[in-house]
Amino acid sequence: MNKAFIISTLALSIALSSCDRLSNSTEKIGETAGDMVKGIESGVKKARAINVTYTESLSEKGITNGKVSLKNDKEGTDNLLSIYLIFSKRFKGKVSAKAYDNQGLEMGRSTVKIDVQDGDASFYDFHFDKRTNIDRDGRIVLD
Repeated sequence: MNKAFIISTLALSIALSSCDRLSNSTEKIGETAGDMVKGIESGVKKARAINVTYTESLSEKGITNGKVSLKNDKEGTDNLLSIYLIFSKRFKGKVSAKAYDNQGLEMGRSTVKIDVQDGDASFYDFHFDKRTNIDRDGRIVLD
């Protein structure tokens, strides 16, 4: 065989092997960056999550929640709380939401009337005074 052909083939093989390793490295860097972005996104969602708890008496009535969101009404800022409530038992009565700041000070209350059958679920809006700005580092207690 021709020495030039052997050297060319060997050089091509080394170049292809290097490209393959570079491709694998780039893929691993992309996977790591993707994992970092997912982790940051998850952390941001947790940090922005609204802490909702229940009094013992309300928990005993078979009420839990799904999605919780916070919105502005026409005049206030972060004073409209929407909670997807799930009922494992029939419920007829009022549910009150009390908003507390990050120091544990109460800063607002809102109440909704509910009349549902067991197995029902729906969004309920708790509309607070326009001066109540619900902080994400505070908490909401349902009673």
